[in-house]
Amino acid sequence: MRPSTPRSARPYLTGTAALVAQHLTRRRTALNHAVFLRPLSTRVPRVIGYVRTTPGTDPEPVFARLRDYARQQDWHMGHELYDTTRDTPQESIGWLRARRLLHEGFADGVVVPDRSHISDDDRAYLDEIEFIGERQCFTALLVPESEL
Repeated sequence: MRPSTPRSARPYLTGTAALVAQHLTRRRTALNHAVFLRPLSTRVPRVIGYVRTTPGTDPEPVFARLRDYARQQDWHMGHELYDTTRDTPQESIGWLRARRLLHEGFADGVVVPDRSHISDDDRAYLDEIEFIGERQCFTALLVPESEL
């Protein structure tokens, strides 16, 4: 789900926001790296597609982009979950289900359009990617934190 604006024309984060975005990108990358280094079974990695949308908005076009991305990575997107509220991650029913599936070993990772689909709050977002990483699972974003 890349913006249609050419990369060079997009505004870039500056100052503290840029440093925070870089930190979050590095942390997520490090957590994912640890997961990808461990030997996987011969099966295709299973991912959850997760989207936050507004009430009345069809999430299907976004899921189509997530499925396409997963296919490009040779992942199987077995679950598609979404929430229609801007609640915190701990109050979002779809996100809590995604966490449970990851925790219980029914998925190897989650793919989202960008970090705002998990949380706009830096601390809450970091807590969520840490939770996922602690379960030896990964978080994939179509648009990295540092490109928002």
